[in-house]
Amino acid sequence: MNKKFYNPNRDGIKIQTINVTMLVMIFLICASVFVAAFRLKSKVGDIIKGMEGYALCTKAVNDFRDTSDFLTNQVRFFLIMQDESYAQQYLHEYSTIKNRESALSIIKQWHDADDADLNMKLAFEESQMLAKTEMYSIALTYSALGTGLGALPAEIRDIKLLPEDLELSAEQKLEKAEELLFDINYQNSKSRINGYTTKVLEYVITRHLANQGRDTIIFNRHFLVQIITIIAMLISGLALFIATNILILSPLNYDIKSIRSEKKMHVVGSYEMRLIAKSYNALREKDEIKASVLKHKAEHDPLTGLINREAFNQIKEVLSDTAEPVAYLIIDIDFFKSVNDKYGHPVGDAVLKKIAAILSEQFRNTDYVARIGGDEFAVIMTKFGDTPEIVIQRKIETINRMLQNTEDGLPKVSLSVGVSISTMGYNTNLEEQADKALYHVKQGGRCNCSFFTLERA
Repeated sequence: MNKKFYNPNRDGIKIQTINVTMLVMIFLICASVFVAAFRLKSKVGDIIKGMEGYALCTKAVNDFRDTSDFLTNQVRFFLIMQDESYAQQYLHEYSTIKNRESALSIIKQWHDADDADLNMKLAFEESQMLAKTEMYSIALTYSALGTGLGALPAEIRDIKLLPEDLELSAEQKLEKAEELLFDINYQNSKSRINGYTTKVLEYVITRHLANQGRDTIIFNRHFLVQIITIIAMLISGLALFIATNILILSPLNYDIKSIRSEKKMHVVGSYEMRLIAKSYNALREKDEIKASVLKHKAEHDPLTGLINREAFNQIKEVLSDTAEPVAYLIIDIDFFKSVNDKYGHPVGDAVLKKIAAILSEQFRNTDYVARIGGDEFAVIMTKFGDTPEIVIQRKIETINRMLQNTEDGLPKVSLSVGVSISTMGYNTNLEEQADKALYHVKQGGRCNCSFFTLERA
């Protein structure tokens, strides 16, 4: 039979041709399935490894920040409380535990020589410079306390105080140590550390999302190849395709959109997709909690829980752009130093907490109560009526009566308050005016409040 072309409609399909064709097709399809399966396994491993690196790096950055704040708190507590245990905890972290060095090593391991590594090194260098200031402050505090050379920790023993600092009195040394830990240079250095670590986090997140998006796209491609080969091998593969689409492909598309919009993944689909979604969501929740804790620590005084000076200054800037009336109160505890001298700093701290609680209770949610210094508080009142002087006078009288109550075992104290009022939002003159009013209260016997007037200016 001399035929140039084979015509199946006329001659029929040969079983041998069908068998050989099917055998070749099955072999090719199976080979394609195996190749696609191994590629999928490899890509899932890459995704999991990328998520592991992301988790380790974000934890390292947050640990670095926490450690930096811990060192700051310990050296400040040592200065305020004059309790050597705080200095020992500071030096133990600095010389033995070395969380900052560990964080630096982790970032280098996963981001060697890129922007994250560079900014982490800058944060560490800035932190080391800050540590020199903190160590010098510790040395000044030990010197003020009269601690002998032999009793000093080894890390402090080699620090040489400046000749002019050696000539200071004990009280002046403590004041110098406090200035080092609270001046603008120290705060700027802390801000630079936070800025560098924020850049590290942004780079880590951006790179992680980019890698995850790329890996997801490749994962999708391999998966689609696998589906197509299964459909080609069996007609019934259509049902398998639909099931796989429901279990993996659709959840994966949802998750891609969730990642791009920085939302949580949908915990649906297959076991692998649910595992990836749960792991990703857990990491997001952990980062959100840590960010919230860091934000709260940055804006609140650790002893009283009130807004700190830095956050209070930000509130002033916001209120300076408004046209509504505000009242500025500067509050000073009368003879607070004598409380610390007579009863000790723990009792003094308890008094500060009590005052903070009473101020928070007496003022409204629309008011801003802050601790801006050791025994100094401030309040900005907004949304008040036509007679703020009467309202404020009554509040201060009530607060002073409450502070005379000693049922809680704390000594009696009183507050002197200077008040200035602006009809057009916050302005920088309010603090000076409130200070003048406060001076008038102190001259008049304390335990009262006074309002700034032009006659007293």
